[in-house]
Formats: sequence, structure tokens, C-alpha cells
Amino acid sequence: MTSKFFELHMATQNTERRVVTNRVFLLGLDELYRAAMKKHERTELLQSAKEVSSALSLPPANVPIEGYYGEDAQLTEYFRIVRALQQVRKERESEVAKLQSFKRLKQITSSPIFGPTSETPYLFSAGKDPLTVALENTLPDDWSLENLTQLAFDRALESDDFSLVGLAALAKDALVLTALRESAVLYAMAAAGCGVPREPEYVWQVDDVITKRATRFVKTLNELLGENLPQPGLKSAQIYWNASDESKVGGRCVRIGFDDRTDPVRQYHWAIDWDAYCRPIVTEFWDTKIWTTDEFRAKLVERMNRR
Repeated sequence: MTSKFFELHMATQNTERRVVTNRVFLLGLDELYRAAMKKHERTELLQSAKEVSSALSLPPANVPIEGYYGEDAQLTEYFRIVRALQQVRKERESEVAKLQSFKRLKQITSSPIFGPTSETPYLFSAGKDPLTVALENTLPDDWSLENLTQLAFDRALESDDFSLVGLAALAKDALVLTALRESAVLYAMAAAGCGVPREPEYVWQVDDVITKRATRFVKTLNELLGENLPQPGLKSAQIYWNASDESKVGGRCVRIGFDDRTDPVRQYHWAIDWDAYCRPIVTEFWDTKIWTTDEFRAKLVERMNRR
């Protein structure tokens, strides 16, 4: 006859612990953010951008399509219009100031979920997240993954920044920082075991400072978009675990700075590559062109096909 102690022991042995770490949580938050943001960018925000650009007689910008904005025609159109609007100077604000569509775009682009904004001569500001501050306060000759990841962490820790990139900076994880910066590019500057496993146990191991600021990020995002992303914490650990997937961030590439002391201008990138064991790693590189996620992923596929 099986004892209750034996049954309890087996149940414990068969329980799968799913630990939500900083990386798991932030990649999960990023995936939920992207899904929510893309829904609005394809619809109401695209319509708003069209109305404002029409009032200004402004054609879409002919620029590389960065981030996830190459996924479909609507996102690409939105990206090109917003990039064009970001080059319009404040002197033209009187032409669109009364438009609800303009007010909505201003609300989005100036939201703290993209970092604090600063005074610029342009109609729309860009978020100044900790990575941007690190880049601005460091000579391009000193830009490196290790240095900028540390500087962005220091900046995030000393501030109360709760932007998407700010949260990534607090994790002091270059892979997370690259992945989440790529998401905000438009607005920021197999198992083996014995027996059948029982219901997994979810463990929340996210740093307190990230949890607290992410709570503000989620609250602000939900209010901004009318969404219902779950509040960070143990109760929502399963949702963030399920949304987190390192395999999805492979190939993300983001231009985070440039050096205009040279001609042509050199562009500084971070990208998520794969090592020889198909583990995600972050690589940094300079080029005179802006590399997009689509282009970098195509390069990865080509390289893997040659193996």
C-alpha cells in the first residue's frame, strides 16, 4: 500500500519549477508590449499619423525600416510617416495643434514608457532612456557592450526611469537591453524526465527595483492604450513566463548611435546573434549603413544555411 509520504514525495519530485527571473520577466513584458503596441499602431495611431502628415503636406520618409515595423504594410507605413513627422520643426505646430490626432501622437511619443523627454526644436520628442544618456555622455571611441551596459545600469539606478529600455538597463543584461531597445526603436532615440509532471510551480525572482518600476510602466501603458497587461508579481508570473521566449529575440538588430565625425557617418549597432551552440549572444558592430532586424536576420539565415 502506497503511503501518503511517498505520494507527497513523488508529487514534489514531479513538480516543474518555472522561475521568472529578470530576463524571463522582461522578455515576457516585451512580448506583451509589442503585441499591444502593434495593434494600436496598425489602427488608431496609423490613422492619426496620416491625418497629421496630410495637414502638413508631408510625404512618408524614405528610410530603412527598423525594428518590427517591416512585419506588414501597415506597420511599415506608420513607421515611415512617424519618421517624417519627427523631422518637422516646432514652428509648424500651429498648423496641427487643434487636431485630436496630433494630440494623441504627442501623448504617445512623450509617454514616460519611452523615457523622459527633453526640449527639442522638433514637433515630436523622443524618449531619453538610460541607454541614450549613456551614449550621449560617452565618446564613440569608448562605446562597447560592456561599457554602455554598465553606464546605462548606473543611469537607470540613480534615476526613477521606468521606461521599457530603463527596465532593461536595470537588469544589466545586454541581451535584454538589445531586445527591448529594438522594440522601442521608433520612440527612443525539449524535455526529459521520469513520470508525468504535475502543475508547474512558478517562482518570482525579479529584482525589487525592476518589479516596482515595471508596475509603473504597465500602469502607464494600460492607461495610455486602454490595455490590460497584468501587474508584475507572483500572481502574474505564469503569464510573463508563457510570453517570454528567448528564441524570438534572435536576429533583433538596433542602431543605437552614430559618429558624425567621419564621412560617411558611421552607425553603431547592437544585435542578437547565435553562437556555435545556437545560444543567443549580443554582438556590436559599426557600419556606414543602418542595419535593420530584417537584414540582420537574413544574414543569420544565410550563414546557418552554409553550415
